[in-house]
Amino acid sequence: MKTTETFNMEVNAYQSAVQLEDYVIGIRRNLHLHPEIGLQEIRTMNVVTEELEKMNINYEIVKNGGIIGVIEGGQAGKTIVLRADLDALPMEEEETNLKQKKNVVSMTPTAAHTCGHDGHTAMLLGAAKILSENKDKLKGKVILAFEQGEEMGGGIFNLMERLIEIGADGVWGIHLKSDIPSGKISVDPGPRMASAMPINVIIKGTGGHGSRPDLVNSPVDCFVDFYNSVKQMRLDTLDPFKPITFSLGTVKAGTVGNIIPETIQFSGSFRYLHYDQGLSAEKEFKRLLEKTCALHECEYEYVGKNKAGNLFVYNQEECADIAKEAVKKSIGGEALYEYPAWMASESFSFFQKYFPGVFAFVGIQNEEKGTGAEHHNPHFDIDEDVLKLGVAATVQYTLDFLNSEKEINYTPEKRSMQEVMKELGFK
Repeated sequence: MKTTETFNMEVNAYQSAVQLEDYVIGIRRNLHLHPEIGLQEIRTMNVVTEELEKMNINYEIVKNGGIIGVIEGGQAGKTIVLRADLDALPMEEEETNLKQKKNVVSMTPTAAHTCGHDGHTAMLLGAAKILSENKDKLKGKVILAFEQGEEMGGGIFNLMERLIEIGADGVWGIHLKSDIPSGKISVDPGPRMASAMPINVIIKGTGGHGSRPDLVNSPVDCFVDFYNSVKQMRLDTLDPFKPITFSLGTVKAGTVGNIIPETIQFSGSFRYLHYDQGLSAEKEFKRLLEKTCALHECEYEYVGKNKAGNLFVYNQEECADIAKEAVKKSIGGEALYEYPAWMASESFSFFQKYFPGVFAFVGIQNEEKGTGAEHHNPHFDIDEDVLKLGVAATVQYTLDFLNSEKEINYTPEKRSMQEVMKELGFK
């Protein structure tokens, strides 16, 4: 029978990660060469499952969700979920980064890993290898969650439903970050990524000939006035101490220059770090739309719910404390980096709705190597030297979280994923 001392034996997370550096980089390059977009990650999932089989890690495939692997520790204890995302983006990649040719470039013209998910998956497989080789020293259980379709939100529902059934005490995830210096890691507490209010609206007027705008109610004129009012709204009516952004991605109207169209449709989003700010934006947005359409004698129609969501990436404070100590222990205190919240949104927010935990940002910005182009940019590239740091931090956080007796102040979401998704307007 194993003693408590056996279970508390130290695993040198950093040295173990260094020894696996070539393996992790190899996996990353393999995935980068053959990217697959959301819910089409057939080859990618085969790579992951083949590696899990080599590690003797039991796994299950969640249809249109991803892969769940399980590492049982040598002693009963808590359960932690470690998450990575599998999908690439539907875009073409450039052969060069900001300075030079990349180490590896997508062989698929219609898809590319220009957000770093190939690195996320490679790091999790590296951590899984270390943890599985030391499973007798683990006090508790490790759940490996490889998520499909993160970029499109296509896999999160089925994957989370299964993880909620399994149950867990905490969660950890990593996102490589293009504007954080290589070698630095942010595990700051509090809001880390934004919630969103998606916008999709049709304004309906009366069209006509371009020579007689006085005889029509132009939805384009209505939209222009409304758009300017919404841009001003952030200064006039919203709390200046709570960050919020507004942007449009599509505006569609008309077919030729001399016909004033009947309709205009636009879509975009608000992003915010406080739910009450999102609610205020929703209320004011809808008030301005109604008022402006009435002024222009136009009508409007919402496509979808156009509703503020309460879905944030939020690092639970006690978990963030554990993470900071884990980074210090495995990599060194100089690696810790304070970073403001990222105003993008992430499906990891669903994980943190049900399990307390940390979403770490690992820096990949290296001017000498030319890495640091923005995510989703064709010149995006990662500094592969940082992958071992992500592996080490993942392993150390896992060990420290499972061994920690720190009380975690956290209330999990009581509603089912189905109820949450319905409220957010997802089908």
